[in-house]
Amino acid sequence: MRNILHVDMDAFFVSVEEVLDPSLRGKPVIVGGDPNGRGVVAAASYAARKYGIHSAMPLVRAQRLCRSAIFLRGSHRCYEEFSRRIFDVLRGYSPLVEPMSIDEAFVDLTGCLRLHGSLLDTAQEIRDKIRQQVGINASIGMASNKLVAKVASATVKPSSMLWIVPGMERSFLSPLGVERIPGVGSKSAMELKCMGIRTVAQLSKVPLKWLEQAYGKRGASLYLKARGVCENPVVSEEKGNRSISRETTLKKDSVDTRYLRSIFSYLVEKV
Repeated sequence: MRNILHVDMDAFFVSVEEVLDPSLRGKPVIVGGDPNGRGVVAAASYAARKYGIHSAMPLVRAQRLCRSAIFLRGSHRCYEEFSRRIFDVLRGYSPLVEPMSIDEAFVDLTGCLRLHGSLLDTAQEIRDKIRQQVGINASIGMASNKLVAKVASATVKPSSMLWIVPGMERSFLSPLGVERIPGVGSKSAMELKCMGIRTVAQLSKVPLKWLEQAYGKRGASLYLKARGVCENPVVSEEKGNRSISRETTLKKDSVDTRYLRSIFSYLVEKV
């Protein structure tokens, strides 16, 4: 039986800013840039989320929702340094650490528990060490596979842990909405809901043949996910493919090919 953790930092960009400036703690903080520009929210503190603000929301709208919000441009170089320190902690517990983004990763502890102790104690030790050494809170989901571990960590945010005992994967997922399944976006969730499929339990009752006819290979994946089945291994960064990107938001829409090519060239150089 595998022992897999999904470790996810809570409001990472904002949390880093709070470490650098403790006076920000407890306030509605938004990382993304100038609210008078055309940018979007990169991260929002939990105090800001109470106003309905979320990632990818236009900054102008975020400002309308919370006039007292503190807007910060942020520093990716600084965030990357904090991320490096967090991953250094994770790699101290297992050689199998798979980064999913700058602030989340899967950690496979299978075969490592005799070194570190019980699964719950090890997860708590990881949380404590990240908090003590980096100053960031993390949420951790524990399960026998990556799918359930990821859903578990999202369920207990912020700053908590949840262990789905082996054999309880399907029971845990069943009452959740279909949109909670990784890979089911808003469009797919709406399609399923239009067909009367709102919960994972309802999705698990749909025949495999029907899902394959409707979604092709993805249908087979949905069939397994609804049952809490996931055989994907945790792949270390050295063995996996890493995605690196840079982006920008134009102040005004443009169809000027030469201008857009120059922006594209700049972003390629940054990568």
